[in-house]
Order: sequence, then C-alpha cells, then structure tokens
Amino acid sequence: MNRGIYPILSGALAQEERIQVLANNIANLKTGGFKRVEPVFQAILGTAGRLAGSFGPGAEQQPVMGGLPQGVNERVFVQSTNLATHFGGGQLKKTDNPFDLAVQGKGFFEINTPQGVFYTRNGAFHLDNKRRLVTEDGSAVMGDKGEIVLKPGDAKVAQDGRIQVDDATVARIKLVEFPENQPPQQVGGGLFIGQNPKPVKDVALVTGHIEESNVNSFAEMARLIDVMRSYESAQKMLTAFDTMTSTSIQELGRAT
Repeated sequence: MNRGIYPILSGALAQEERIQVLANNIANLKTGGFKRVEPVFQAILGTAGRLAGSFGPGAEQQPVMGGLPQGVNERVFVQSTNLATHFGGGQLKKTDNPFDLAVQGKGFFEINTPQGVFYTRNGAFHLDNKRRLVTEDGSAVMGDKGEIVLKPGDAKVAQDGRIQVDDATVARIKLVEFPENQPPQQVGGGLFIGQNPKPVKDVALVTGHIEESNVNSFAEMARLIDVMRSYESAQKMLTAFDTMTSTSIQELGRAT
C-alpha cells in the first residue's frame, strides 16, 4: 500500500473531528452559558515520531510520540490533543425574571446536582415548590452557606450577589473562578467541572438577564463550510491514490 495515504487519512480524520465539534457548537447555539469549543491538533513527523509542532487554541508542546507508519521525514501526521474552550462572554438576553442572573466578567455559579457539583454561566434560575433557588432542571443553586431557601416575601437579588427578602439579607449567591492554568472543562448542557475553585472577590451580576451562548452562528457556519471542503479534498486525494494503486496493479499484471 502506498504510504502516502497515511498523512492524508490523518488529515481527513482531523477534519472529521472538527466537523463534529462545530456541529456541537451550532447545536448549542441557544444553550445559555455555553462556550464555543475548538479542537487542538499537533503535527507529528512520521519517521521518528518527533513532534513537529502544535496548533490550535491553547496548543502547547507535547512529549515525544511514536507508533506511526515509518516513512520519509517530510511525511507529517495530525493528531488531536484536546479541546480548547473559548470563555468569552455571550450576549445578555433580557427576561425580567428577578431570579435570572448574568455574570459580568469572570465567575461561575456553583450548582448541586444528583451527579455532583458542577459550575455554569447559565443563570436561568427560579424558585421550586420548596422555595429553593434552582436551575431549569431543578438542581440547587449554591450560596455561601449551602443551598438557598427563601422564606415568603418580597425577594430580590442585588448586583453583588446578596439575596434580600423584605430588605433583609438572607443569603448570597456563590460565584467562583478557577486558576488560569486550570480552566474548567465543559461537559455539556452549559455545565463545567473544575478543580481548585475560589470565590470571586468582586461579584457583579445583572438581574433579569441571562447570558446566551458565545457561539456566532454565521462564523461557525463559515468554518463548517471550510472544513467540509477540506474533508472533500482529502477524500478526492484518497480516491486518486486508490486509482493509482489499481492502475499499477493492472499494468504489473500485463507485464507479467
């Protein structure tokens, strides 16, 4: 088999992964607090498996790798390393719900789910039948002292996260941030997991608003079209190699 197909195949697989990630970004266009994701790849030389370089958001130098088909030094392969999340803020959507909250600047809400503690930028909250402050799916929103349960009365949330009932402060929204070298990982549905969270010092919330996804539909569709063209080009090159191999076999058969 012509070894030239291996770099093309690795490139096609990389484009296929990009298509899946872009499709997921577009599917979460209306998911509150969702952050756009982009795959990071690294280039690997085929003969010694030496790292040729990494590219993509958040790309870093990686250890020496090997195990790919041996070939000439110019032969470079592509391998996915991780997914990079773009944490830029999304547009704010006005809802006039006093418990809908949008974070200005850094910070994530902490919520307690049946699967454990997660973090989110989606501040679409409401009171359940037990007067707990919860997310759209019923998970408890955490305050500085645990789950937030409000007594009946005129409740409102201040910009600094204090929750007041009849002008008396009864709780405070818990907002956390993560070290720059340990950003949280997005796990779906606008939820994140992370390590070593610490309270945000200067909490800044906008009440009656929620933060929308930071995915730009037009830009993402343009990227998807570009990737599809690259994928189709790789398919054509693979077909050309297959045709060349078939022709060579036929000519060899005639020669013998």
